[in-house]
Amino acid sequence: MATFAPVIVTSSRRKDGSFTIFIRVYHRGQTRKLMTSLVARPEDLTRSLRLKNPDLIKKGQDLADKMRSAVSDLSPFALDAMTVDDLVNLIRTRTAGETFRLDFFTFGEGYASGKAPATRASYLGALKALERFLGKRQLDVNSITRTMLQEFVEWNEGQKKAHKSGKVCKTDKIPVGSSARHIAKMRHIYEAAKQRYNDEDAGRIVIPRSPFDGISRTQPPSHGQRALPVEVMRQILTAEPTGTMEDAAIAAFALSFLLMGANMADLWRAVPFDGSTWMYHRKKTETRRADRAEMRVDVPAEAAPFIARLQDGPKGWWLPALHRLGRSCDACTSLVNRALKAWADRNKVPVFTFYAARHSWATYARRIGVEKATVDECLCHKGDFALTDIYAERAWGLMTEANAKVIRDTYDGIRGDSST
Repeated sequence: MATFAPVIVTSSRRKDGSFTIFIRVYHRGQTRKLMTSLVARPEDLTRSLRLKNPDLIKKGQDLADKMRSAVSDLSPFALDAMTVDDLVNLIRTRTAGETFRLDFFTFGEGYASGKAPATRASYLGALKALERFLGKRQLDVNSITRTMLQEFVEWNEGQKKAHKSGKVCKTDKIPVGSSARHIAKMRHIYEAAKQRYNDEDAGRIVIPRSPFDGISRTQPPSHGQRALPVEVMRQILTAEPTGTMEDAAIAAFALSFLLMGANMADLWRAVPFDGSTWMYHRKKTETRRADRAEMRVDVPAEAAPFIARLQDGPKGWWLPALHRLGRSCDACTSLVNRALKAWADRNKVPVFTFYAARHSWATYARRIGVEKATVDECLCHKGDFALTDIYAERAWGLMTEANAKVIRDTYDGIRGDSST
């Protein structure tokens, strides 16, 4: 006879010390453990990791009872003929979408815990905004609807206007993030839950089609990240060295632009290489692309003076001056952005950040007719190219040609100005 019981598995311990609750299925001398969406925190457990929280014990028993009921119609002979795996598959089939419960906040916090600090903060910020909208910190994943998400966007936009106009109490002035950014983070959490709990091959779909379809996820860049007017970019590319920290900041910005919008994280960790082609894996999308976000950039001649400005610093790095600016990539980026602001203020142009180089490259490329798909590849986005990444060789020649066109178009204005 099969038995069912809620248990704690020591290997399911999370970084915050909590444990996922499993239902142990015992049949014919073999055991299988089925994961649930229930989570037990340290205070819910005894020292020997047994449940002591009455509410969790009841919820666990309820799930065990539902599994037991799912196979209660089987005769002893039919049950005896089944292996424990046969029994588990039958339970999953019969209970799919019926007993499945997953708290969006609990799963989202667990999902965010494995991210880098800045990324984790953005996920937790989205969950905090959702909590304020709902007035509670509990939401079943299958209760999320498109209407609810649209109402959240409207509410969040109202919050932003209220904060901007100062029509809220000082104690209520909790930072309000971008609606599109919050929606994007929640979408990632939802898709991660689908990937973890759905089993399409077995016909087990416990989380249906995404309610995020049709909800805008476009994130407008901040003013400092928007593409620069080409005249300002030309001014940056021809800026004379001043012997200040701004030189390194301007050089890093120009180099990012000339290398197809390379991120600071990749420039900062780049090591010396032979030849004229810089090969690296883009850090931001390295774990999200089948090709590990491999990049090959032919370093143009125009980059030479900027590289030379960044050669003074600790050995072992391609651009050691960046390591002299900061002991971490974040610290370096912060100092570079401060220097870029000072340069912009002195030259009476709109303030911009390092990331504006990437936006500028993409904008100029599209403006001169580079195909959108090529721009995406040059920027090494996550994109929708999963199968292409696996089966097709990257069009490095097209990417190099696109970069050459952008550089040529930008420098033509400089050369034209100098010749008149």
